[in-house]
Amino acid sequence: MLSGKSILIVEEAALIAVDIETVLGELGAAQVVTMGGGETPLPASVKDGAIDLAILDISTAASRGDDLSSTIDKAGAPVIFLTTDPQVDAVPDFGGRFQTVQKPFTYEELCGALARLMA
Repeated sequence: MLSGKSILIVEEAALIAVDIETVLGELGAAQVVTMGGGETPLPASVKDGAIDLAILDISTAASRGDDLSSTIDKAGAPVIFLTTDPQVDAVPDFGGRFQTVQKPFTYEELCGALARLMA
């Protein structure tokens, strides 16, 4: 499903990020770049629009202050937003190129969101 794809993960919780990386590897992702919050600079691949998909924890992405969502939107990459409360967290509009997955999530829920976006 993800063969040859480059994927960005923005997640501050290391355990969750590792779980996502494992799933993406099992699904054949070619490259996975993982970032936390704070001052970590945006990788060149993100700045250059060379990603095929982003998985963003809404709170972590919002705390970065570098307009990460806008950069990804300009690249045209679909996004999976991870949220603890979809009623409270503001999900940016990506013109239908996004899915929302509520934490804690299962393998099946993450794979389902990936399948819907990559179809």
